[in-house]
Amino acid sequence: MTPDQFDHTTEDHAAHWRDIYAKARRGCPVISSDRHGGYHVLTRHADITEALRNHQAFSSERSWHADGTDKGLGVAIPHQPVRVGILEMDPPEHTKYRRLLTPWFTRQAIARGRERIRHTATWAIDRIVEKGECDIVTDLAGPFQAIVILDILGIPLERWSAYADVAERMVRQTEDRAEGALWMREDVRREVERQRAEPRPGMISGLNNAVVDGEPLSVEWATELVNMMLLGGEGTTIATIAHMLKHLHGRPEDRARIAADPSLLPTAVDEMMRYHAPSPGLARTVTRTVEVGGHTFRPGDRVLLSYASGNFDEDVFPDAATPDITRSPNPHLAFGGGVHRCPGALLASANAEVFLGELLRRIPEYGITAVEAYERIPLTNGFYSMTMTYRPGPREGTDTGELPLLTGERVRPAEGTER
Repeated sequence: MTPDQFDHTTEDHAAHWRDIYAKARRGCPVISSDRHGGYHVLTRHADITEALRNHQAFSSERSWHADGTDKGLGVAIPHQPVRVGILEMDPPEHTKYRRLLTPWFTRQAIARGRERIRHTATWAIDRIVEKGECDIVTDLAGPFQAIVILDILGIPLERWSAYADVAERMVRQTEDRAEGALWMREDVRREVERQRAEPRPGMISGLNNAVVDGEPLSVEWATELVNMMLLGGEGTTIATIAHMLKHLHGRPEDRARIAADPSLLPTAVDEMMRYHAPSPGLARTVTRTVEVGGHTFRPGDRVLLSYASGNFDEDVFPDAATPDITRSPNPHLAFGGGVHRCPGALLASANAEVFLGELLRRIPEYGITAVEAYERIPLTNGFYSMTMTYRPGPREGTDTGELPLLTGERVRPAEGTER
């Protein structure tokens, strides 16, 4: 493949990425492209993992010109209009701010709020269960995931639709995405400031009480960390849920296996993340001369770490081209790795498992009638729409309004660990 042929942001790539990367892994595991200012692509699992573990040479840092203006760079090619929190920072700064988030996403923190997550799933399913037809993305998974994230953050739930719209613009790389991102950042900032005066339960109040280097966390930093959670916490989980339901529609034998043994859901969710790569990959900037995959990288080189390709590496995943809902171990790269491994990985998996478990219990038989996938997948491999039909069933919850009246314990750290 010549440098003028590869572009991971095109419709052709979205349609043929498995074949493109399979050929690269066999013959030329480091792809070079002259698009988007020029960049390289690592395609083998071992090479991607090596780069993820070497943040000193493969930097996530958002870069700045001498006059303070934004160079862009960071973890997206092409770059996003705003910095995305610790995703675009390197240690030691990355470590200082990441530790503020870690207590919120431990297994124990998520276990505390699991029934509250289930309550949200019940609310989302109740909205459509009597209708007999719905859109999996916009009617089910989207509202569910947005409400879970806003509830953890402590943002009023009625904002879920507006924030979800901005996140979708970012994923779709629309021309107005910068306008939407800036609007959401300012709206979040106002909420952070409001909660400094009138605290609410949730992560925002936890960040407002946090201390970094002996000083209270600033409004600016709290805003950026919350903004990161909103932009990074929705699309991939929604995509995973939709991919799973589409997979089970096409493979009724797997649907029957999960119906008979719901404990298969964790490995099945992992396999959907591997096989469909809802997060196809993120970029790095080379800061020192380094050799990976037989290629010598120089300072300033841009490198895309293709998680999508690494997830199909036959040296790691036997029979990688065949989805296996019992695959274990499954060292997929959907959550990245190294110091920048997704801090919300456990929550994303738990959300998908809880939601799918409830939906498949209540609507075990369904048909997928129409699918509208993203034409381009530089950041998320997902869907605009996926409609399904099913036999109507009864509501199970008591929420009758547009928003759930959530009760029970929240996803939260143990007392005294928020700081």
